[in-house]
Amino acid sequence: MVTAAQAKAKYDQLVDRYEDIFFYVADVGRDLVEFADPAPGARLLDAGAGRGAVARAALAKGCAVTAIDASPLMMRRLAEEHPEISASEGDLYRTGFADGSFDLVTAGFVMQVLDDPLGALTEFRRVLVPGGAVALSLERQSVGRLAWFQDLSVEFFAPGGAAEPQDARRGPLTHDRLDALLGEAGFVDLTRETVELPKPLSGPDALWDWMMPRGLAEMVPALPPERGAEFRRRFLEGARRMHEDGGIVLEFAATLHRAYYR
Repeated sequence: MVTAAQAKAKYDQLVDRYEDIFFYVADVGRDLVEFADPAPGARLLDAGAGRGAVARAALAKGCAVTAIDASPLMMRRLAEEHPEISASEGDLYRTGFADGSFDLVTAGFVMQVLDDPLGALTEFRRVLVPGGAVALSLERQSVGRLAWFQDLSVEFFAPGGAAEPQDARRGPLTHDRLDALLGEAGFVDLTRETVELPKPLSGPDALWDWMMPRGLAEMVPALPPERGAEFRRRFLEGARRMHEDGGIVLEFAATLHRAYYR
């Protein structure tokens, strides 16, 4: 599981390429704001704003947008590009805002990288007015036609060549678990919908390039050189077979979650 500190360091490094690599964030950011349906002038806190996919969409809807993120570089760039947005480095567990400061809190692809998602949800509820809403997006975990890559990763990177058992409370955050955490944090009237954004890639090298900033850039160099070369060779073989059998398409999907503080 990627820790919040690791995520912060990665996002600082990707500040200029983030939305090129994570191709879906802009579209899902717009979808999330449409799903939340804020009124013009709504006071919106975008928590974990990153490069501002959700914040920009909210601004276009006429919201008064405040954005916070653990990455100071992301926030500096967002403030430069959109001075109408109040953007600053911030802690999602202790935002520093007064009780009832916002009508809506959004978090796009944030909850899955937090060490304590329940703690963040509790803080979101605190800064909302009664009747306010929280709207979240969560990457939907799906192996699909990349099962070969999962098997290869287990072989090369899992201790003993076998997947470690997941702790139900510390493993990947599922959409069902997120809904349960929303309820535990005191939110009600939960609704959820799924969005799908398939992404075709041109070939094996394109898949390798796409995977590198999503973990391989750290994991492959940690292998002995011969083992790293063998992993790359096997990866490209698997990608070539996938390419020849219907093409390489990233079957990306996300869930949108909305709930209210009554």
